[in-house]
Amino acid sequence: MVRRFTGIAVALVLTLAGNQALAQSSWSDPDGGGYSSGTASGTGDERLQSLIDALNKELDRGEKERLLDPWFLRDLRGIVSQYDWPWGKTILSDRFDGKGPQPDPPWQVTAGEFLIDWRHGLRSVIDKGKAASTTSSNDSSGSGGKNDAAKQLLGALLQGALGGSSGGSKSTSQSTASSAPAFSAVQATIDIPNAFAIDMEVSERQLASGASDGFEFGPYQGTNASIGYRLSYIAGANGGPGELQLLQLTRRGTATIDRSNQPVSLTGDAASRIVWTRDGQGRMQVQVNGATVIDTVDRGFRDPFNGFAVLNRGGDIALRQITISGAGS
Repeated sequence: MVRRFTGIAVALVLTLAGNQALAQSSWSDPDGGGYSSGTASGTGDERLQSLIDALNKELDRGEKERLLDPWFLRDLRGIVSQYDWPWGKTILSDRFDGKGPQPDPPWQVTAGEFLIDWRHGLRSVIDKGKAASTTSSNDSSGSGGKNDAAKQLLGALLQGALGGSSGGSKSTSQSTASSAPAFSAVQATIDIPNAFAIDMEVSERQLASGASDGFEFGPYQGTNASIGYRLSYIAGANGGPGELQLLQLTRRGTATIDRSNQPVSLTGDAASRIVWTRDGQGRMQVQVNGATVIDTVDRGFRDPFNGFAVLNRGGDIALRQITISGAGS
């Protein structure tokens, strides 16, 4: 029985690889869509996904009935996971190539300024270092203080400022010559299922002053974007590598779910690709330029989400493209 099951599993994996090769030979995404170089995302091959689902079901049975060696089972699951992309329903896709300067609906700027830049996409620039040089020295921007600052902005500033009351864009000149806005925010009111995939290209350019606090983005529940998940980038010093933090925002406050397992560099003219997925069991994975930096499970939110928000805490950031998908086709 074990040998027969093993043979079935191996045959399915080989068939899976053959189907993927055929799909890749007959279709190519000029924009490089998909989770990573080994996935089936964007192929539109429903038979391939059906095969993956069938194999996952067989692997579950093998695990439950102890038909396979645990190590072999783990290896098979690893192979299948490379091709599995159940998020086939596109909810939002935007390359920010509108004539601008304001982003097209459903995007709405709710704080500070986000403008369409034909070179970089949806862009926001906040230079706190330049402002600090003309005001009193209230800068505690050492590397140890950035985490606290990020969470304070997420938990407190988002609570009031992302409610839409500020609305619209601001003038390109600052309200005062000696101060920069605390942050900028833009959000899209869209229905996002509990299991989702976010595929985006984002860039951060180093300011002349060298000051950068980072940014965050993620799906939210409700109307004011203060409850939900956030992927927060804590910028490194002087344009060096930083850190990604996966955060959970609730009425009780902000909690860190996980951190990137390696330094993350998003600074430079070239955009970096971030792919963030969450499946039906609450497993979340984050890839940066094809490398998995976060792999964790959180079941804190079981209901769908009501929108997606992006926040610039300080620096020069640009969102070049984004695709948000859900399960289905």
